[in-house]
Amino acid sequence: MPLCGIILMLCAGWTAFAGAAEMNSAAAGAGTVAVWPQFRGLGGSGVAEDADPPVHFGPQSNLVWKAALRPGNSSPCIWGDRLFLTAFESNELQTLCLDRGHGRVLWRRSVPPGKVEGTSRLSSPASSTPATDGERVVVYFGAFGLLCYGFDGAELWRKPLPVPITQHGASTSPVLSDELVLLVCDQDVGSHLLAVDKRDGRIAWRTDRAGFRRGFTTPLLWRADGREQLVVAGTLRLTAYDVASGREVWSVRGLPNEMCPSPVMGPGLIFAAGWTPGAGVPRLPSYEKLLAEDDRNHDGQLSHSEAPNGPARQHFTYIDADKDGTVTRAEWDTMAEIFGKSENALLAVRPGGQGDVTDTHVSWKQKRGLPYVPSPLCYQGRVYLVKNGGLASCFDATNGAALFQEERIGALGDYYASPVAAGGKVFLCSQNGVVSVLAAGDTLQVLARNELKENILATPAIVENTIYVRTLGSLFAFGTRRAER
Repeated sequence: MPLCGIILMLCAGWTAFAGAAEMNSAAAGAGTVAVWPQFRGLGGSGVAEDADPPVHFGPQSNLVWKAALRPGNSSPCIWGDRLFLTAFESNELQTLCLDRGHGRVLWRRSVPPGKVEGTSRLSSPASSTPATDGERVVVYFGAFGLLCYGFDGAELWRKPLPVPITQHGASTSPVLSDELVLLVCDQDVGSHLLAVDKRDGRIAWRTDRAGFRRGFTTPLLWRADGREQLVVAGTLRLTAYDVASGREVWSVRGLPNEMCPSPVMGPGLIFAAGWTPGAGVPRLPSYEKLLAEDDRNHDGQLSHSEAPNGPARQHFTYIDADKDGTVTRAEWDTMAEIFGKSENALLAVRPGGQGDVTDTHVSWKQKRGLPYVPSPLCYQGRVYLVKNGGLASCFDATNGAALFQEERIGALGDYYASPVAAGGKVFLCSQNGVVSVLAAGDTLQVLARNELKENILATPAIVENTIYVRTLGSLFAFGTRRAER
């Protein structure tokens, strides 16, 4: 490519990144209020630019306060002196507001679920993180729908929604644009994208996402040429939609069949990573062969009891889209095609264009060190990943060069929380309760392994000099001094 073309391309990418930063600054009230306003903070970045939390902390070290919490996997959402969370207990879906300085519960609001959606062993009906714009806080429960409260706890509106069809439950979190609440509703049947007016909860638009199966990612807001786009990582594709209309604008192929990590923005690039055990497996066996050998009642369908060992039994609940206990030919063929196209990858994508831009807008790709659940972190020109087993990887954000890859950080176990960063440090939380602190840089340097002795599934929040870590039963605030009020 001619040098002038490269310069124009980089300038366009930086303009997009600057637009996202401008949007974040506006959300933060021009920097006058400490905020972590949604899942992974400003713009979903996982970065607190002006914060500097401690390296070493624990139940007896640099503890500002500790509060007992009801069960739930949502992450802290912060605006000023208010901290918001959700919980599920005694068949109640709860929204909590805490005093950030002391951990006291200021108010608690509850709604009963219509029907609690199916969840896996580790998931919870309170897995979605609240989002706030400083005036209202919006929460999503798969078993209820959307709810909006004022900072005083007054309910402003509610929007009941159908319970998602997936055995893992819902964990996507809402994001707020200037006027709308945006929610990804990817599931095994009826996937769609929903936008409601954040003032009254009325539906602004609904866009079907046919072909996208269950997904658990939170979307990314990106501003292009004065218009907002919503970037969604889903089955096989990264897709951008016009926020004003819900119209699909561009997409990139190359993701796995099921997405948990959320996309993140860097200078001129969007990073999306995904891994599933189903990617790269051979195509499912012939449906005709299965029926001939295993359809014992000869009804032309395959029940769970009839499914033989192997892919048919292993993936039965996934393939059975409507969860009626049988797999039809249409369900089988749909998943066979999806499995055949599934790819595990970390993609660096230049946002923009129209239609399928895979061949023109993928700047680089990596295939190792990929996470199942934790989202990528782009910090100080590097992209960080962490995967089960406590294996960390780091890539140059501009060209994908591996700086270190699948190196052990000395904290074994599974990883569900996403990495966050502040003060030149990267924080990684294992499920079994160890928060590892890395020095941001080109080589792996573990500064601390802080043992909380409580399981961690939620992603931490960072404001000022304090990191807030939710465990299965507590919320910890760790800092070198009390949070400023």
